Amino acid sequence: MGRTREEKMSKGALLFAFNSPKFNYYTMAVATAKRINHFLNLPVTIVTDEDSIPSSIDYKFDNTIKVIADKSNTRDWGMWINKGRYQAYELSPYDETLLLDTDYMVNSDKLLTTFDLPTDFCCHDRTSYLMQPTMSQEVLSVYSVNTLWATVINFKKTKRAKSIFECLKMVQNNFQHYGNIHGFIDSTFRNDYGLTIATRITNGHTTPINDYIPWNLLHAGTNTKVYRNNDNEFNTEYTVMFDHWNRGKIRKEYMTIKDTDFHMMFKDNFMELIRE
Repeated sequence: MGRTREEKMSKGALLFAFNSPKFNYYTMAVATAKRINHFLNLPVTIVTDEDSIPSSIDYKFDNTIKVIADKSNTRDWGMWINKGRYQAYELSPYDETLLLDTDYMVNSDKLLTTFDLPTDFCCHDRTSYLMQPTMSQEVLSVYSVNTLWATVINFKKTKRAKSIFECLKMVQNNFQHYGNIHGFIDSTFRNDYGLTIATRITNGHTTPINDYIPWNLLHAGTNTKVYRNNDNEFNTEYTVMFDHWNRGKIRKEYMTIKDTDFHMMFKDNFMELIRE
């Protein structure tokens, strides 16, 4: 007798983490993996390099895959090792994979529903900001398309999903060319931009609605400070800057977040939280 689909299909989470001089992404990945285990009850595989693995390990990932880090990317604050995400398809040991950024705060079981969406590949196409409801959606450039987000991706081992990741590799290797086409600054490679272009190419420059996670990706922006109350409840403090007509005055606004996932753009704050 054949096995059921549930028995055949393995599910798990995949994290890429390469330490830079400024941030310890391996430590961030450990904190995120623990929350994945707790809220989603999924195994976690980490993709990292030899230099990022600490000499003393207090958390054991289900799988540790070592690769050679591409250290050619930079941001205004220094080295940013985010290239190579296209390897996710080949490296994932799972039939169905939840690919997350390490600074994503898993705070509920909602991401489990992405495994049930009627598609073999999905990501976020819309965003919201905590305390900043008027923030506009990001675009590749003023005359190009809306940006997709590589922060959360769910994919299955299918030919189309494989083609998307292969196309992402091609876009990464030719990022300046696509920057010229779409009119964005190409000095720093961004997976969000690469994913946006790769999915459009693979899908014949169409936008299949099933490829989008049906809720907004929630960001905690750089002007929002997050404080932990307990394992699934956080307080936020948002600094509102006034214009010069108000003589430079500032205002503080506050909110409590509970049972809600969010992406922390202020990585220093994320590091503070996981050290608590």
